[in-house]
Amino acid sequence: MASRAFLSGINDYKTIGDLRGCINDTHSLRRLLVDEFGFQTDHIRVRTDAEVTKSELNKGWKWLLKGAKPGDRLVFHFSGHGSYTADTDGEAGEADFRDELLCLYGMDWQDPDTFMLDDELRAWTEQIPDGVDVTFVLDCCHSGTGTRFVAPDLSRAAKTDFLTAGLLSLDDVAAERDRVDASGGTRSVKDQPGVRPTTANQIDRHTVLARFAPPPIDVQVAITNATRSRSFRDVFEQTRTRGGDDQEMNHVLWSGCRDDQTSADAFIGGDFHGAFTYYFCDAIRKSGADRNASSVISSLRSRLREERFDQIPQLEPSSTVSVVFGGKKISDGGDAESDHGTSSELAQISSADWKQLLAVLQQIADQLSGNQAGTGRQGDTAGVRAGGGALVYVHGICEHPPHFSDAWWDAMSPFLNSHNRQVLGANRKEVLWSKHVSKTNRELSREVDPVQQQQMELMLEAILEERMAREAAEQIAERSGDRGIDRDVQGAVPRAAFGIPGLDCVDDFVKYLSSDRIRRLVIDECTNVVRPLLQQGKSIELVSHSWGTVVAYEALRSLEREALPGRVHNWFTVGAALAIKFVANRLRPDDGRKPRMVDHWINVNARGDGVGGSLIATGMQVDREFLRLDPFGCSSTFGFVSPACAHSSYFKSGNRRVNRDIFANAIEQV
Repeated sequence: MASRAFLSGINDYKTIGDLRGCINDTHSLRRLLVDEFGFQTDHIRVRTDAEVTKSELNKGWKWLLKGAKPGDRLVFHFSGHGSYTADTDGEAGEADFRDELLCLYGMDWQDPDTFMLDDELRAWTEQIPDGVDVTFVLDCCHSGTGTRFVAPDLSRAAKTDFLTAGLLSLDDVAAERDRVDASGGTRSVKDQPGVRPTTANQIDRHTVLARFAPPPIDVQVAITNATRSRSFRDVFEQTRTRGGDDQEMNHVLWSGCRDDQTSADAFIGGDFHGAFTYYFCDAIRKSGADRNASSVISSLRSRLREERFDQIPQLEPSSTVSVVFGGKKISDGGDAESDHGTSSELAQISSADWKQLLAVLQQIADQLSGNQAGTGRQGDTAGVRAGGGALVYVHGICEHPPHFSDAWWDAMSPFLNSHNRQVLGANRKEVLWSKHVSKTNRELSREVDPVQQQQMELMLEAILEERMAREAAEQIAERSGDRGIDRDVQGAVPRAAFGIPGLDCVDDFVKYLSSDRIRRLVIDECTNVVRPLLQQGKSIELVSHSWGTVVAYEALRSLEREALPGRVHNWFTVGAALAIKFVANRLRPDDGRKPRMVDHWINVNARGDGVGGSLIATGMQVDREFLRLDPFGCSSTFGFVSPACAHSSYFKSGNRRVNRDIFANAIEQV
């Protein structure tokens, strides 16, 4: 059995921001392969900085495959910046019109010889001989927006460093600085948790960098224009033919984060490393003799959470149970089976299914525990409801004046019994948060980097438009009956005719996602309404709409640790932006767990409303979902209804399906 490895890392980039831990990553992996897996030093090639070119990577790949036979172990590793560019393959290319890429030494967005596309790596895998164990280890960002600051007036080199020095989260930075202090570092004003660097010399070992190189704005524009050019037929065909992510792979891929996250470059253990590579090596060394992949990925994710890094490493395929870096397989029987999964059926469960299963198990564990703050037992609920009820409404984006919920209440109240109508009517509250993101609030607007804001607006607009197009295709397919598509429906999707809900206010939510201060102010508007009611022991009926569902989620999760005596009897998420994966992955926290004080989480969505959808599909711990309801009061045109009409149909007077059968019925259940 032969074993070979090609390792590469770039700290000193020619044209984009430098990193600090990538060369150390190559040293860490080299020691691991030699010490723990018996690789010979002369069978490991290492390339760093200016040596990491496309030509050199192609040579390295050919060297790995040369003479490879069944049972051989081959490892390809890269540490550095990752990013994405516009997909050029047309209909045969990426569904999101983006190609993920590895940024090589001379990174130039206009020169394909300076980066390695995921399509090119995929082509490499087609050359792998049968029976050869190939492992890819990539410690970089595959996509995502990355976190950037407003750059001061610096030199070109300092600017590029500054723009790629992303604060992964304030908690991450605080934790990292705590580690620096513990190792003998000194603190200054710039090192205080939550303080962002404002000059180049403040980017030091205390700063956690993101291994992501933001693409230029013209790349984002090209992606957006590509999505807008899609036809109904294109969207429908992709909707009908798209498959799962469980395709058979002839290799194993370890990556530092999800495809919408950033990988951290940080000061750990007295030096700079990629957080993923450092703890990956550590997890393997501590895994014992078996070193099976399934236990290593579990241990690795737990350790990163403990160290307060919010990236989630990926193992593909997710059902991998072989020893890390190959060589032998874990037995399907005996002791190994009891340690790693028990059955082939379990091995084939998708990662999304696992997430839902774990959420259910967590719910059961909460109910079996004696922790009052984490239970939703009927006895507790009945006791709280005896103390009185309250009703809270949370609006979505765009400006909402006081009394916005009067019409919502008028639509629901006729279906409540007299007692609940009287109690909830007397204790009805509104969460008003639009003032913090309105165009007139110029002071807070300066909190957001205008370049970052423009990029994220383009991305969210493209996502919304794509979701509307998919929804239209689904409606047309339903109307056709046989899942076919009307041959007369083709050409460019007339998105302007849709009236996409909230499109002209998308900058509101970009500010929320981009500024920690704005986010805190908005969340405080919600907690300042809900907290006093919980303190009084009230049983709250909480109705949140559209992007307000995100505000409500983060507010409720922030209130969990206060262990207040009241409960949220029902939390209704209506036309919920939580259904958008891009948004769900940016929640704080992003685990999708039901807030502990909520007894029943009920999600509602109407046919035609492309903002909302299934929350279970995005990993949320929802109790019940009512999906694809008839949009009340909306006319149909060419087989589909206006998304704007569907998005506002829930609170229309006369909509009995929502206000009577869902809202009132759930409220009156004890």
